[in-house]
Amino acid sequence: MRTLTSEEVLNLILGAEILGCGGGGSVELALEILRQAEEKGLKLKIASLEELKEDSLVFIVSRVGGGVEEDIKRRVEKYPKKVERPELEAVRELASFLGEEPEAILASETGAGNMLLPLFVAASLDKVAVDGDACGRAKPEIAISTTHVKGIPIAPLAAVTPFGDVAILKNALNDYTAEDICRQIAVASGGTCGVARCPATPKQLKGGIVEGSMSKCIEVGKRIKEALEAGEDPIKAFVETIDGKEIFRGVVKAWEREERRAFMWGNVEIEGVGPYKGHRLKIFFKNEFLISWLDDKPYVTCPDLLCVTDVRTGRGLSNWVDLRENLGREVAVVGVPAVDIWRSPKGIEIFGPKHFDFDIEYVPLESLSLV
Repeated sequence: MRTLTSEEVLNLILGAEILGCGGGGSVELALEILRQAEEKGLKLKIASLEELKEDSLVFIVSRVGGGVEEDIKRRVEKYPKKVERPELEAVRELASFLGEEPEAILASETGAGNMLLPLFVAASLDKVAVDGDACGRAKPEIAISTTHVKGIPIAPLAAVTPFGDVAILKNALNDYTAEDICRQIAVASGGTCGVARCPATPKQLKGGIVEGSMSKCIEVGKRIKEALEAGEDPIKAFVETIDGKEIFRGVVKAWEREERRAFMWGNVEIEGVGPYKGHRLKIFFKNEFLISWLDDKPYVTCPDLLCVTDVRTGRGLSNWVDLRENLGREVAVVGVPAVDIWRSPKGIEIFGPKHFDFDIEYVPLESLSLV
């Protein structure tokens, strides 16, 4: 068990932003959470599963949502916001329903905002966050979870909106129906809600989560900062730290996005430079970067990671900013192999290209012929 220093948290945010694959909650959200934690004097603590009581409870906590249509945004503008951190209230509501407090909080995914949120929630309740998450990268749907692959029930769960609405889902047919229900709550709330789900013991979670991912993000952020301070290539430092591969480098030429159904949908196109000159890479995203095509042929796809990174700063690019900011940037696209659980038949069924209605077979990153 360890208490994170401010420097470690900042390194975590930098590393999680990149490994969030364009999503996972914004850096701005993460920094605001860190500021509030420091103002309140909260201690952000992480622990391994082995350090928790075997029969205690762990809750997965996250923010669920994304883009919604303009008419929905206008409709909810008049509602008074009563809850600043719906995720925190969701934990309290789920604990009240179960009649048992969790010992620890687990991040739903790797991402700047969605790793700081569970850290903040845990500290606010004088608990610890698990050094891990339920994906190993960011993903667009809560049903895309390593706990789903393992068969750990998603319900009971609690969902809380910024307006104070509270919903308890006692049972769920499956993870997909639970996702649909939470997504509709997010839509009705202007695009977001806080969710606490999947109450399980550390023993049940063993083998069903990605352990050590917070420590990994801290190391990635640290190495990138060190490279920048030494005048070295931050992309090279990133690749070496996570055993990934640079799969493309170029200039962002087009970026389109549509907000609907509490998701961000779109594509980014990158024109190659240097050894990639004459080639073009297209990436589809649904909140996160998911599927790529090199010169119109399927290339690296989910569940493997597609990390689009600014070559000068080492920062991961986000699908949640004003996309005009990214046009003309020189970026490196780094592929990172997904953790083993995602490469199982069940994992590929849940998080492969076909889940997003693309008739593309998943091919592991290391088996592809790269440019």
